[in-house]
Amino acid sequence: MERIVDKVVVLACCLACFAVLPWGVALLLALLCSVAASALGEVLRRRLASVPALAYVLAALVWPPFAAFLALAAYDLSRDDHPLVRWCWLLPALSALVRLDAVLALLMALACALALLLSYRTRRFQAELAAYRRLRDDVQETSLALEEKNRGLRDKQDLEVRLATLAERGRIAREIHDNVGHLLTRSIMQVEALQVVHRDDERVRGELAQVGDTLHEAMGCVRASVHDLHDDAFDLETQIREAADACATLAVDIDYRASDVPPDVGYGFIAIVREALSNAAKHSDASRVSVSVAAYPAFYRLVVHDNGSVPPPSDMLGDAPRADGGIGLSTMADRARALGGRCRFDYDRGFKVFATVPKGDPA
Repeated sequence: MERIVDKVVVLACCLACFAVLPWGVALLLALLCSVAASALGEVLRRRLASVPALAYVLAALVWPPFAAFLALAAYDLSRDDHPLVRWCWLLPALSALVRLDAVLALLMALACALALLLSYRTRRFQAELAAYRRLRDDVQETSLALEEKNRGLRDKQDLEVRLATLAERGRIAREIHDNVGHLLTRSIMQVEALQVVHRDDERVRGELAQVGDTLHEAMGCVRASVHDLHDDAFDLETQIREAADACATLAVDIDYRASDVPPDVGYGFIAIVREALSNAAKHSDASRVSVSVAAYPAFYRLVVHDNGSVPPPSDMLGDAPRADGGIGLSTMADRARALGGRCRFDYDRGFKVFATVPKGDPA
């Protein structure tokens, strides 16, 4: 847009020649040719942009009236990279200074000088604008990179907090089970022993039975609390990420899109994931493994896919792999079947483990 405005200003200065020269066919033709050449210079590609202006310079060298609008060609040629092309308009300009009227030659010289100044100003403006845009893009890219890094740090911090919370729940569950549970068990055994000792005394035996019932009830509450704590301490996504971190020889990509996965399904899936990662590290030439967990309205889905290039034997693929092909594949299939689901093994640009478990009670 800046170049269009500059050319309008230069053209307005060139039109002053009509005040000096009488209107004629040659002058009008020069005006039309200069405007057409300038317009073509804006439309053509960079390498061809100077061709119309060069043609106009040649015409001005042959017909002196064309020199009246030489400033437009000088404006277009001033951005060419080759020095000879950039200053070739001087030849018809010097020729016109000798052959044209002094006033017209002065107007032409002023118009050419103005065209050069406007072209220089526009080039500087466009160069600074491009530099500003590059700087803006660099700053935006740096800002996005920092934001992504901060997001990763926050996610890592949240993961560490969740790991610490789950570890503490597991520790509390173990402490209750190992200490309180054993003490209650010993108390129950002592009360039952005292009931045997005092079996002839109905009053004492009845009181001991009440104490035993209370201890049994307390034991049931402790067991329920331990199971709840143990189940809460298990998080499938966290367990998968821990298994991925433990697999140092493989790059593991995790796509987790499931929530409220039941503990039994979670235990089965993490066992399959660990076995699949172990197989990829030991028996495949894979360098990367993707682990995907998703929850659908009717079932849970697990996919472990590596990028190994060596396909396994065909009888180790499908829903029922060969029994002597390894304990790992059979174990993964048994894990899925125990939950009422199925586990399939395929090769698609890498070994793939595909397991599904229906929601609800296993069949």
